[in-house]
Amino acid sequence: MNLSKPIPIALLPHTVILKTPKKAGIFTDGEYDETALYNVRFEQNEKTRQSKSGENRTRGARIYFDCVNSTADVAFDAPEVQFNASQLIEFCGTTYKIEAIKTVMAGNKVHHYKIEVI
Repeated sequence: MNLSKPIPIALLPHTVILKTPKKAGIFTDGEYDETALYNVRFEQNEKTRQSKSGENRTRGARIYFDCVNSTADVAFDAPEVQFNASQLIEFCGTTYKIEAIKTVMAGNKVHHYKIEVI
């Protein structure tokens, strides 16, 4: 796969909300800063894991955030969006927890992020 070109915008039709926990404090528990992520790809999937008590299914999704065509609704003086496992993703009224973030490189630059959520 040639990663020298960005992911085409036609393949990035979704908008999600990235929820970042506010700094821990006495009155801020459970509060989140919200950032809209535009032109991302949201693909739902279902994982099946075998447990000792039997089969266990988990609904999850994979989100693609392209470093050229995807945008974040951030303030001009704020740094670019960063992803970590303490954040949540909201899509169509459903909230998902970030499980893993994979950075996909093209040469020495970040091409896109692949974010696994459950």
